[in-house]
Amino acid sequence: MEIWAWIQPVDRIWKVISDEEKGTLHVFNEKSELVLERNGMSKEEITFIEENFLQIVATNLSGNKVSSPAVIDVIPVIEHNYMYA
Repeated sequence: MEIWAWIQPVDRIWKVISDEEKGTLHVFNEKSELVLERNGMSKEEITFIEENFLQIVATNLSGNKVSSPAVIDVIPVIEHNYMYA
């Protein structure tokens, strides 16, 4: 299981949980609401998404060291953004 912090352009951080063994991909918004859920994916599909998308746009928080998705809770740091002022 891999846990990723995906920083959004509007000062929010989404949490992505990918699991090769189960073939699942879950994306949660900053309020821990499920935004996207994919089940039944092959190991190759999950690896492809991790290597070609998540490694580019997200930060890996787990490195396969975390056993439960509830262990790491990503909290966005609110900063003043002059573009939206």
